[in-house]
Amino acid sequence: MLKKQIGLSLVCAMVLSAGCFAHTADQGSLIVHVTGLKNSNGSVRVALFNSDASYTNDKFTGETAFRKEILPIKNNAAEYTFVNLPYGDYALKLFHDEDNSGKFETGMFGIPKVQYGFSNNAHGKFGPAGYDKARFHLGSTEQTMNIDMQ
Repeated sequence: MLKKQIGLSLVCAMVLSAGCFAHTADQGSLIVHVTGLKNSNGSVRVALFNSDASYTNDKFTGETAFRKEILPIKNNAAEYTFVNLPYGDYALKLFHDEDNSGKFETGMFGIPKVQYGFSNNAHGKFGPAGYDKARFHLGSTEQTMNIDMQ
């Protein structure tokens, strides 16, 4: 009788564990590799967006981002892993904040004074790359995005 109860308890524990794993199976990690920085001064500010509206309305502040991070730079490169992201569509905006001011510096006519980048290494015409160009789908437990700064 005791063996049956232990066996039943083990089966229940395995079923419950499987349920827990199934719940996290719809989440993944995004590894972001940033290269092409002209120096190792300051940091890289990364904003991850999960909708066209939040991406489009953000002017490199990260205020409307789903998640945002400040990455240290080493040897003119930076890396960060976003964990526990629900599967879905995302887009990244980032910039090299050499003076750690938190501001995306622009000059005359809004031309950037700092290096910047987008997921998919997307480019914009007369402004930031659009959401459709920068959008990517996270649908696996681990995905890597390599971004070369512009």
